[in-house]
Amino acid sequence: MNNELSKHEHYFYGKIVESTNEYIVVEPNKEEEVRKSADKISIGLEKYSDIVYMVGTNVKVTYDGTIMESYPAQVKATKIEVKSAENFEILFYDKHPMESYKIYTILDKSEIDKYNYTIYGYDGSVNIRIDGKDYSLKDALLENKITMEEIIAKANQDEKNGTIKSNMYKDGGSMEYHYENYTIIKCHTIDGNRDVYIGTKDLKLNDVIKY
Repeated sequence: MNNELSKHEHYFYGKIVESTNEYIVVEPNKEEEVRKSADKISIGLEKYSDIVYMVGTNVKVTYDGTIMESYPAQVKATKIEVKSAENFEILFYDKHPMESYKIYTILDKSEIDKYNYTIYGYDGSVNIRIDGKDYSLKDALLENKITMEEIIAKANQDEKNGTIKSNMYKDGGSMEYHYENYTIIKCHTIDGNRDVYIGTKDLKLNDVIKY
């Protein structure tokens, strides 16, 4: 039986729990309205069949508003995006004067399978605001509320839009993204360093990597 929700496009966020060449099964996030209809939704890939979706990946699924009441439920996707949240922003706080750290680990690559690099903070604490709620960056990453790839993608888009300044190094392609009160550094060195640093607005690559 079909459950016709609307003639307009709908979307939901969730996590891929099963993936094949023909379809993916997505578990909608707990706060999603569609979760009231089904806790698992199957999506035929069709035009997306050349893309390999990894289990555990966060996605935004846009569909035509119809849910097929099977189990798992089924929807016809008009767009599948690797995305965790609609709106987010980094919140960087300078360190307390009594604190002595400069570089510290936010999330080591050994703590989570999806990253082959470590994420560091520099001279301050790093939080993130996602759809109006604040989290530590580590918690947000571990709980799949956001991915580092989304944060870097937004930085690239902000650079293209001219809202921030950036600097690329001739070391393989490491990037600095300079915001008003913080900097993101994404390493991409010839020797394979892919680590990320988030720190003060005047942070430079040579503050964290010595060549």
